[in-house]
Amino acid sequence: MTTESTPLLNLNVMKIHSRESLKDKASVIVLNAGLLLFIGLVVSVLVRLPFNLFTYHPIFMILFVTCCTEGIALLQSTRTTQEKKRGLRHHAIVQVVGYISAIIGFTAIVYNKVVSDKEHFTSLHGQLGLALFCYLFCQSLFGLLIAYTPSLIFGNVATAKRLWKFHRMTGYILLVLVWLTAQLGVRADYMISNLWSEKLMWLHWVALLFVIVGIVARIRLWKWGITSPPQL
Repeated sequence: MTTESTPLLNLNVMKIHSRESLKDKASVIVLNAGLLLFIGLVVSVLVRLPFNLFTYHPIFMILFVTCCTEGIALLQSTRTTQEKKRGLRHHAIVQVVGYISAIIGFTAIVYNKVVSDKEHFTSLHGQLGLALFCYLFCQSLFGLLIAYTPSLIFGNVATAKRLWKFHRMTGYILLVLVWLTAQLGVRADYMISNLWSEKLMWLHWVALLFVIVGIVARIRLWKWGITSPPQL
């Protein structure tokens, strides 16, 4: 509630926060719509194929892509200390699930290549997937060290907090690689030929566009140290 004595600056801040809240809610809807469309398109192919060892790869990679995307989105709009703590806790849980899913999905495709006596990492999708898997390990380790052992590894909490923005930036790079690898995967010959109709492939672009809009709309440049943080 505001009165005539309420500072004009506070009113402006409240308006900004209100606009951001509405934008965040709208962007979450767009983001989740993109994820659901992507999942639906991939699953529509998997249900048309016989279940085998290979099937574990796309199933768990879908889960990984979803967790990686949602994990980043969870922390984008946090502002207060309480929101940041709650967001970090949820972020950690989601990313652990995503990391385990990536391990299972990666192991499944490697083992499938072994038993099928096929060469490994011959396609761009496979090569980028291998690089992504290594990047994911480094990113996850970096985040865990900053969040849970700041004093032990970095000397003090203040130093660890200064490094957090770099973890955030490399996280966005990771997300770009995740979706690039996923888009290459859904364009494999067996994915296209087993889609209900090859004409539906354009929907993958729609799903990707929705995810990009949903993520970009929630970015806070002040968390990157580019602009000044808003007043609370």
